[in-house]
Amino acid sequence: MAGYTRQDTANNIANGNVIDADDFDAEYNAIEAGFNASTGHAHDGTAGEGAPITKVGPAQDLVVSGTSVTPKTTNTLDLGTAAAQYKNAFFDGTVDTDALTVSANATVGGNLDVTGVITATGGVTGDITGNITGNVTGTVSDVSNHDTDDISEGSTNQYFTTSRARTSVTATGSLSYNSATGVISYTQGDTDTITEGTANLYYTDARATAAAKAAISVTDSGGDGSLTYSAGAITYTGPSATETRSHFSGGTGVSITDGVVAIGQAVGTTSNVTFNDTVVNGNLTVNGTTTTVNTETLNLADNQIVLNSNETGTPTQNGGIEIERGTAANKTLVWNEADDKWTVGSETFVAGTFEGVLSGTLATPRTIALSGDVSGSASFDGGSNVTISATVADDSHNHVISNIDGLQTEIDTKAELAGSSSQAFSASTLNATTVDLGAWTVTQSGTDLKFAYNGINRMKLDSSGNLTVEGNITAYGSA
Repeated sequence: MAGYTRQDTANNIANGNVIDADDFDAEYNAIEAGFNASTGHAHDGTAGEGAPITKVGPAQDLVVSGTSVTPKTTNTLDLGTAAAQYKNAFFDGTVDTDALTVSANATVGGNLDVTGVITATGGVTGDITGNITGNVTGTVSDVSNHDTDDISEGSTNQYFTTSRARTSVTATGSLSYNSATGVISYTQGDTDTITEGTANLYYTDARATAAAKAAISVTDSGGDGSLTYSAGAITYTGPSATETRSHFSGGTGVSITDGVVAIGQAVGTTSNVTFNDTVVNGNLTVNGTTTTVNTETLNLADNQIVLNSNETGTPTQNGGIEIERGTAANKTLVWNEADDKWTVGSETFVAGTFEGVLSGTLATPRTIALSGDVSGSASFDGGSNVTISATVADDSHNHVISNIDGLQTEIDTKAELAGSSSQAFSASTLNATTVDLGAWTVTQSGTDLKFAYNGINRMKLDSSGNLTVEGNITAYGSA
């Protein structure tokens, strides 16, 4: 079943428990998978997949049912915008709208029934088959499938006939007209034989040139450069360098002198550039061989630093950290490829706790001494296991094992006394800060006695007799 299933089947996430991050990580990963597009809820209505989503939008504006997609309220939602448009729309039925605007071509495969008025401001192109009832306003560019035999003659705009045209023309003066042939004759001659009037003068090149020059004028409205006119010639002079430079000014850290832009230092691809504080919001790649950071504090968000990142084959170079110590010798923490080990040279590591297998010799060997009714001793330098040979003088008394320094001791409740295989080891006094019983440890911390399981404190008893328990307390009997 897709969706979220609780991962903490052991009920580790409970009040009073010490909760590991792994428990939370498992729950968060399961919740994320429950909403994943491929592994999460399908919302198809089947068991465990969630109910179908029928209402969407900031205020559930769009409602989807099995038969319709409707807005929550009338006249509130648009289908697309002028900037973000749908590509194609397909309908098998009736489209009912208050107004229809078609910005490009429209193709109607069936009949176009219009109960109102058809207005075509750009004209109607193409053939119209069938009858048009009513008036047609505008120009009809092609009526080739009709002739005047199909249209009755009106009383005002009558049809053209040759006789009507010829009888409507007359000529006087130097013109003669023959209405039978429709020929108009002009016999006076050309402009050489016609006297020039005082208003409508003959054309000459000189008159045309003078009139054209007089009709042209130029206005220079200011700004850079200049515009002049003289004797038919228009002259434009572009802006000077001074005018152009006057429109530019320097800003923060930028100066402009005689058209030269400067920022106080060279910034060429081969220049050494110095800036104060710099913020780089994207990635920063430095291709040089040496990068120097002169800063007192270096804050890195990355939780892991990679050294020798350009190594792609078998490693041959050592890698590590070197501490600059001024006049004293530098110190290093280096991974030695030849030895396949970490090394600090001849220096010393100081730590409160060490976990792991030791090899070699400890700096300060320790000696375990037995006293009281038990005698014997063993030397321990941390390089190998220790076997203590002890002699018990009288196993009917309590015994004290003291002076255990630097050795973690585990007391096996099944251990046997020397000389008697039927008696279990017992001691009335054990001088040790921590008793390791395997998963459980008992540790004295100041005046408190702490009981821990797998390194996690579960119970604490202080010197006043107060008992603090991490989990539940179950008690039997009477108080």
